[in-house]
Amino acid sequence: MGLEKLLYLQGVGAEFIDCFGNLVHIPATDRQGILTTMLLPTSFNQHQCDPSEYAQILTDAKVAKRIEQLDVAPWLEPLHRFQWCEIDTPHIDIQLPDNYPFAMQITVFGETIDTLAVTVSRDDCVIVGEYHINGQRYCQYRLELDKPNLHLGYHHISLAFIGDAARPHTLYGQIMIAPQVAYQGRMEQLALTGQSRPWGINAQLYALRNDEQWGIGDFGNLAELIDYAARSGADFILLNPLHALDISQPENPSPYSPTDRRRLNPLYIQIEAVHEYKAIEAELTSQKWLQKKQVINQSQLINYQEVHSIKYAIFEKLYQIFCQQHAKHETARYLAYLAFVENDKPALMQFVAREMELVSNFFNLDAGFYLYLQFVANEQLEACQLNAKQCGMSIGLIRDLAVGAVSHGAEVSANLGLFCDNASIGAPPDPFAEQGQNWGLTPFDPVKLKQHDFSHFIQLVRSNMQSCGALRIDHVMSLLRLWWWPLNRDLGEGSYVYYPVDTLLAIVCLESQRARCIVIGEDLGIVPPEIVSRLQKAGIFSNELFYFCKGHDGFKSPKDYKQHSLMMLANHDVPTITAWWTAEDLKLRRKLELIDSDHKLHQLLAQRQLEKQQLIELLNREGALAHPAVENTDELDFDTVILAWLSVVAKGNSQLFSVQLSDLVADKHGVNIPGTWKEFPNWQRRLPLSIQQMSQSAKVQQRMTVIKQSRQTSSHAYAANVSLSNNSKQ
Repeated sequence: MGLEKLLYLQGVGAEFIDCFGNLVHIPATDRQGILTTMLLPTSFNQHQCDPSEYAQILTDAKVAKRIEQLDVAPWLEPLHRFQWCEIDTPHIDIQLPDNYPFAMQITVFGETIDTLAVTVSRDDCVIVGEYHINGQRYCQYRLELDKPNLHLGYHHISLAFIGDAARPHTLYGQIMIAPQVAYQGRMEQLALTGQSRPWGINAQLYALRNDEQWGIGDFGNLAELIDYAARSGADFILLNPLHALDISQPENPSPYSPTDRRRLNPLYIQIEAVHEYKAIEAELTSQKWLQKKQVINQSQLINYQEVHSIKYAIFEKLYQIFCQQHAKHETARYLAYLAFVENDKPALMQFVAREMELVSNFFNLDAGFYLYLQFVANEQLEACQLNAKQCGMSIGLIRDLAVGAVSHGAEVSANLGLFCDNASIGAPPDPFAEQGQNWGLTPFDPVKLKQHDFSHFIQLVRSNMQSCGALRIDHVMSLLRLWWWPLNRDLGEGSYVYYPVDTLLAIVCLESQRARCIVIGEDLGIVPPEIVSRLQKAGIFSNELFYFCKGHDGFKSPKDYKQHSLMMLANHDVPTITAWWTAEDLKLRRKLELIDSDHKLHQLLAQRQLEKQQLIELLNREGALAHPAVENTDELDFDTVILAWLSVVAKGNSQLFSVQLSDLVADKHGVNIPGTWKEFPNWQRRLPLSIQQMSQSAKVQQRMTVIKQSRQTSSHAYAANVSLSNNSKQ
């Protein structure tokens, strides 16, 4: 009984619904294995551990002590360090013995509000919870607050007891007053007035190309893409995560395996746009450097090690100029740099310390170098978002927040008290990954997260809502639960671990409103029903993917797409539409032995042929093909199919629509093949066309025009439907 209670208190799940709708019970040994990983010391050396040591973690005495800490102790704390409420029902909760006889003075003070002080007794409160400890009843008393005096934000609370000699000290805590919903932007107003519903392009920043870059897409290329997309009528650019990656392992380039999600990847800095560039322009335009640039720009794949070597050599030169011209003379630029550092100094210094540690054998640079790179990257990203808004984009940039970080990086190693580095996150076994998925990322510990007042999560969300109009949260189900794998497989096959979803969503909504940043939750895959309603209530956009919008008889009608969603034709984890149509993705998966036999390949090819026919049936139903009577899909011109495909999906019910840049140029190469690492050049392929070449391509421009016109058509239809609905209610 005690062990089961502790499993519950630590958030270790007991069951889940799999992709077939079956109820799966997680074995007790696996659940206890995850509980053991939680209670082990951080960075536990599991390779040198005697298995008998694990048994000592869950003794009856230790289980009872942990239950005491998690279940009993909070009732003995009158004022918790962190609590929250919604702005429409503001209140403060206090835990005290039943029939507490003394009055209390409660004061709320802090950002954006006047000090609110009240003297109350328990009779002024409502009991919303109770707990019995050694025969004593403790109550959770709730005091409703005066709403007009409060505003959204993080405020301080003090609690003083009047006349209680046993409680002479004033207690302090924090209260977060949150909105009910995340920031929504102006999309509903745009649609109601018949204006074009927002649409945009999802792009891998590193894959953008031109002859002037240093072997990798950068913020200069992003500015170029913004100008081009805005001229075509796009409202946003959805980017891959821009997080800092492992500086010591440039050959591991996945943007979803960052070292610190709070920091930017310096490789995205456009060298020519750095303020200090003029001082070294003559050197960098010499034959020696131009030859390096030419060589590194020729490859279709990014050589990250070479890019890293060249760009960091140039960064060193730029930093030396900054020190000589600005730091030495304390110029306005240097003061701006100091202000940037001071604004987020603790987290920045964590990152810098780890960067210096990781490259101590290669570089001998001071901390200022790494701070300078973050300063420059930040100002260039900020300039891109400003440019997007000035170009008329209603949203601008959409950033992407990865679900986790690597264990040896700055974010985890400097904050081990918040994470469980004895486990990694992923997904349970299913037909698509029979061994399950292990992403090699370190999970937040839900208990530790709460014990540290959610400060790191707040910082994480806030930093990723800077310089953008929207934030996509990868694997948004992680706000509710994550699948944990123990690093030592002697501890079992993993389990779901649950998180304080309501609190985390409240933080997301508050930070969203403060930053005026729309939130999109990537909810593809197994989405537990417990989070669906919560996301809808919080006004967080769903993320639909065309390939998965299917029923038993084929692809869904566009009118059945979720309204409050971002519809993507394809994303980085699925084949491009060209690869899908030609079945190149299946042939490649067979080559990589992800499909284990020719027989299985033939089955999948037959299934794909059926799906292609279902796509054509959808396009025919929607009147998108000029010659609808097609028996053999191979007889169709693919350029015609793409235009019809884009037209139909873009007209759908989703308030947001996005298409991959690689699909606009009809590239067959995928970005990432799940289940592979070194077997395939994931996250390395550059686009076949530069942005200038795209702008000169009649086919690409025709595809952009079709999307724009379709979004305008869908807006008019939506506005008319709303008007008709409103009239029918009158």
